[in-house]
Amino acid sequence: MLSLYEFEALTRAHSGLLGSQRKLADDACISLGSANKAIKSLRDAGYLSSSNEVTAAGEVTLDAYRVNSVVILAAGMGTRIAPLSFEKPKALLTVQGEVLIERQIRQIREAGISRITVVTGYMRESLFYLKDEFGVDLVFAPDYAERNNHASLLRASDSLGNSFIVSGDQYFRENPFRSFMYESSCVAVQTESDTRERILETDKNGYVTASHFGGGAGLCAVGPVYLEASDSQKLVSIIREEYDLPETKNKFWEQFLLERITEFPLKAQVLPEGAIWEFDSYEDLCSFDADFFLNVDSRIVDNICRVVGCERSAITGVSPIKEGISNLSFLFTVDGEGFVYRHPGSGTNEVVNREAESYSLEVAKELGLDHTFLYEDTVEGWKISRYIPGCRSFDYGDSEQVRVALGLARSLHQSGKTSPWSYEPFEESEGLVALLKEAGYPLPENFSTLSADIRKLSYLSSLEDGKKVLCHNDFYGPNLLVHDGGMELIDWEYSAMSDYACDIGNFVAQGSGYSVDEAVSILPLYFEREPTALEVRHCMAYVAIIGYYWYVWAMYKESQGDPTGPWLEVWYQAAKQFGDYALGLYGEPIGLLAQEDLTRERFDELVEKQRRGEASLEEMALLEPYRARRAVLLASGFGSRMLPITINTPKPLVRVRGRRIIETIIESLLAIGVTDIVVVRGYLADEFDVLLKKYPMIRFVTNHQFDSTNNISSALAVLRDDPLAFQNAYVVESDLLLTNPDVLSRYQWRSNYLGVPVAETPDWCFEVEDGKICDLHKGGTHCFHMFGISYWNGCDGKKIAQDIEEAFQLPANRQRFWDDVPCVISAEHYEIDLRECTFEDVTEIDSFAELCSADPSYDVSSYSDC
Repeated sequence: MLSLYEFEALTRAHSGLLGSQRKLADDACISLGSANKAIKSLRDAGYLSSSNEVTAAGEVTLDAYRVNSVVILAAGMGTRIAPLSFEKPKALLTVQGEVLIERQIRQIREAGISRITVVTGYMRESLFYLKDEFGVDLVFAPDYAERNNHASLLRASDSLGNSFIVSGDQYFRENPFRSFMYESSCVAVQTESDTRERILETDKNGYVTASHFGGGAGLCAVGPVYLEASDSQKLVSIIREEYDLPETKNKFWEQFLLERITEFPLKAQVLPEGAIWEFDSYEDLCSFDADFFLNVDSRIVDNICRVVGCERSAITGVSPIKEGISNLSFLFTVDGEGFVYRHPGSGTNEVVNREAESYSLEVAKELGLDHTFLYEDTVEGWKISRYIPGCRSFDYGDSEQVRVALGLARSLHQSGKTSPWSYEPFEESEGLVALLKEAGYPLPENFSTLSADIRKLSYLSSLEDGKKVLCHNDFYGPNLLVHDGGMELIDWEYSAMSDYACDIGNFVAQGSGYSVDEAVSILPLYFEREPTALEVRHCMAYVAIIGYYWYVWAMYKESQGDPTGPWLEVWYQAAKQFGDYALGLYGEPIGLLAQEDLTRERFDELVEKQRRGEASLEEMALLEPYRARRAVLLASGFGSRMLPITINTPKPLVRVRGRRIIETIIESLLAIGVTDIVVVRGYLADEFDVLLKKYPMIRFVTNHQFDSTNNISSALAVLRDDPLAFQNAYVVESDLLLTNPDVLSRYQWRSNYLGVPVAETPDWCFEVEDGKICDLHKGGTHCFHMFGISYWNGCDGKKIAQDIEEAFQLPANRQRFWDDVPCVISAEHYEIDLRECTFEDVTEIDSFAELCSADPSYDVSSYSDC
């Protein structure tokens, strides 16, 4: 093994920088005698020639000191430099004209080190280019959001040997990397001011003996750490051994090293203050690079300037806001006025309807419920609000605050304001459960029992008269800003038409800490009277349903690598505790134990009582077998008669007076509580994805035979996907414009089609006897014009699944409409009612000329030349 002085002489000779003994003594800060002795020793060992050139033996000796690799840790989120870290990893910030990590890579290459491994995590896709442009290796740390950077280092363990380990967000004025290193060491910067960073203590020879956080002048541990291969292996073994300990989760990788410093001889390489910059805040960046904020490429900064109407230089006081688990937010000031910028968190745009949120924000502003709202971008999901200083945390134990808060909810519910969007918490939770199962997420052992209980509560509460009103749907303490001027209800991400009890449920389930008795005791503050027993039962059921929704939502967030902390258990307990209580209040309704076939007269009587809100729970249960539960929308065809508009747009997506044709159907279905909606697509299938933003509950089935068969193949495609699809279901041709949404009602007595009585028609029509359809054909007299809107009860829907499969096996039937199966081919299997309507209820648009008639904006001939 070489002595330190021999190492200094041999590495300088290798680089052609040795020169004379005097130069070595000056460069290495050693005595001339020590320099002479080192060079003589190297010559005697055969490592240096008489002309001070490195021999082959010297090269072999130096290889033991050669740096094999550099591991750059770049997985973290860099939350302290919000908002810039919302758009890119911290390592990709451009400082004084250079991207931080690119500058590091260039310095590493200049030192002659070829192997570089970059550990990625947050927004890892933005770092992919480094592999192509710089030839680095990329390693992904999937647990970057849940654990500190020891997990990142462990992911790169295969790259560790004689290695530098460095954070990708640091700026080195001078190159700290070397081709050869004598021993394990760390860079330390001499600081003369107070610091919150780790301070190193060293012995007289410069070896680290201890460390502590914060204090005055000292050696600040920043910059690269170099570990010999044996130390690298030892460190990795220690991290692996302690990985599953609870206290390990939040540890920096350096802590494993410094806590065992006696096992890791570590030499401190001291640099002057200012040699290394580590950027922990927006202010750090601006103090190092005065023009940083003026030059930074940031759409967020541009958004602020455009909405607030200011120059970049006017934006000050930027600081992240840590509260909130679904979004990223920060505070900033312009000309003395505070604002909050909300950046959508990971996965939220998949579960949040931003159009619905923006709509409700405008309503809240109009009603005086939220004075903070300034602007929201409905496509990207970011929002800017005014900041109200001096706000206090909402206190669930303060009866006056509770009274005011519930008064805000009551004002919203009684405002008469409506929204095009609806929100069903149990249906939403079922969608999230499906995503979790699809991703293979391990659901808890008792989950199926809890889910069954909540499903039952959802069903029972749906039978009651829970009036659908505009709700906040995230109505709880952190979204209530208490200030001297009153109270603001903020964050309307989930707002839509819902049962009024959704807001009561959120208020209690989301961290109120209320027992059942305490939750019941606040209800008079909402109703402004003593609630009835049925209202108490209904509200407590919704506490459980809402607790369950957020519990499932939390698991979804965790599956996305976004931990929710203690909230997961808070929501679980709300679902379990209040679920057990509410189920006890319901007992076993008579109507659930025995059903009866209703006569038409009895059916109509119960539907009318339900409409007036006078039906009992048992009567609602009697109606339940007649309730529409799902819908199939057939939308796979070409729409050739609508050319040229359908060249690039499927016919159901064509707008008529501002609304897509298919939206008139979807919104009518949602209004009657049908959220299980399947759209069968074919022609320009991907274009239908646009619907998911506004209607996330719909799902798609693709008919791959749409261009070679008639729409019988669309019915077959959906039934093969889900054999229950036609049971208690509406089946609707998606190119019909519903001008009267009431043609789709919550309850249907029997299977039926819509039709209009006509004296004569060249179109498809029904022959009817005693109210029953007996034939379907094209063209006829004294018949009923057919509309492609039908309803199928459970029994008939089951038969259709079998009959369509059988009919499709005959090639001749593949060019037939699916309606031919129940109305003609297998007519003996069905009794189908004719449900009368008028041409004012439904509009058929079969040609471009009819489109121009329905919406004159398409008629270019009506525009005069300019």
